[in-house]
Amino acid sequence: RQAVNATGHLSDTLWLIPITFLTIGYGDVVPGTMWGKIVCLCTGVMGVCCTALLVAVVARKLEFNKAEKHVHNFMMDIQYAKEMKESAARVLQEAWMFYKHTRRKDSGAARRHQRKLLAAINTFRQVRLKHRKLREQVNSMVDISKMHMILCDLQLGLSSSHQALEKRIDTLAGKLDTLTELLSTALKQLPEPSQEAT
Repeated sequence: RQAVNATGHLSDTLWLIPITFLTIGYGDVVPGTMWGKIVCLCTGVMGVCCTALLVAVVARKLEFNKAEKHVHNFMMDIQYAKEMKESAARVLQEAWMFYKHTRRKDSGAARRHQRKLLAAINTFRQVRLKHRKLREQVNSMVDISKMHMILCDLQLGLSSSHQALEKRIDTLAGKLDTLTELLSTALKQLPEPSQEAT
């Protein structure tokens, strides 16, 4: 038997650090000392943080902006409408074939077309449900943006009415000050009642 050196080799370290940083962790090389374990722990934490940051940046870059979302939803709406028309036509076609083979008393073909009719109806329902969900999603996006515009207009209106109200209050305060001065001068000009009357 060969004795394993407790300190290891530099090549093992150069292998362990990137494998730990990339959070692969094969487990073929492990640190033996306390400082080696601390370095591996720090390397693993840094690797996880860098990976999370990279994923967040890439996801942010791949996310649609508002205009792209509208274009995508418009194109999906067209595609779902086309699929719905095709599946509705397939339902009508299979219903006619089922009716035709039922009148001819061809039970094997009638059952085959009945199964195809039920499958076509199921497909039509699924496509219609997807189309309805897309429409609701588009409507909620429009409703949110419309609500935001309404709230901005309301805030602007409240701000302007608040400023107009402040101007009117300032004007009233000025008039009240003028009225107070006029009353005080008028009271000073009045003759004082004489003491003789008493």
